[in-house]
Amino acid sequence: MQTLTELTALLDKYIAGIPALNLDGEDLEEYSTILLRLQNQVETGEPSERVVRECLAYLEQFKSQAA
Repeated sequence: MQTLTELTALLDKYIAGIPALNLDGEDLEEYSTILLRLQNQVETGEPSERVVRECLAYLEQFKSQAA
């Protein structure tokens, strides 16, 4: 699993990419909820590997849209 520093950098990258995704309504809400879930995990200092893996898998679906 990634370090806290790596997870923070990924989180920043995904947050910065939101405008490029052109999400609206429920899609934006769901994306934001996943980002918050990941951020909460990072802030605990001891993130759950399962939760982090689920969040990153969801966020990776949008990777090509943000590029």
